Amino acid sequence: MVLVDYHMHSLNSTDAHDGIFALCAKAVARGLQEIAITDHFEPSAGNEEYLEYDARKYFAEISEARQHFEGKLRIKSGVELGQPHRFAKYSLQLIEEYPYDYVLGSAHRMPDNVDFSEVRYTPENLTAYCAIYLKELKALAQWGHYDCLGHLDLVKRYAANYRLRANLINDREQLAEILKIVIDKGKGIEVNTSGLRQASRECLPDLDIIRLYKELGGEIITVGSDAHWAEDVGEGIQDGLERLQKAGFKYVAVYTNHQPAMIKIANKSTYLIRGGLSA
Repeated sequence: MVLVDYHMHSLNSTDAHDGIFALCAKAVARGLQEIAITDHFEPSAGNEEYLEYDARKYFAEISEARQHFEGKLRIKSGVELGQPHRFAKYSLQLIEEYPYDYVLGSAHRMPDNVDFSEVRYTPENLTAYCAIYLKELKALAQWGHYDCLGHLDLVKRYAANYRLRANLINDREQLAEILKIVIDKGKGIEVNTSGLRQASRECLPDLDIIRLYKELGGEIITVGSDAHWAEDVGEGIQDGLERLQKAGFKYVAVYTNHQPAMIKIANKSTYLIRGGLSA
């Protein structure tokens, strides 16, 4: 089975713990063929420019890593944009100035600037917070300057810490509307495997939403561990790929210069690129 990991964070993210070389070394040790290092660009009210992120430093380290791991690992440049639809000026400036292969768009914060991770979830407020999240996710999907949407049932991660299960599939009509926007824009979604090692014990999203995406005509889909430690690189990727297969997907996406190529999940060497095959 082909193994790629398209979501991880190095020390260029303020909440990560290991450098790019450590992530790459672990990827090689785990038998991954390709990774994308997607450090956070996480603007918020009062911190719109997000100067904590140094793109020049990031790309210098990516260049060094590519030389060091040449022939062992394909390393793609990526960024995870937090709520870029709300901070479009600096988010667009970043991705237009630097040659990213892959842009992951994520909704981490509510309109009042509170992060979804900071909420105390209860049976009484869970439905309301899911509604807020879906509204933010729709606005992000419509913004459109991303390659894939990240962990699109993120609330599930945090609600599980309070022994609650957030079921976005319960609002199937609104969720389908969001997924149709993604599909119509020629974009994709990711299956984030971090939940498998967290309280939810599920991927974000898991089979229910993955199957809905497939039913609606979705084709572009990536898998990522969301590792913030080198030790977690590649964790759950095989489980994520198996879920894709159960939902009917035969290919997983990888990116070069924002262009998706589809790798056959069960074959390491077969790529489908815009309708043509390439080794």
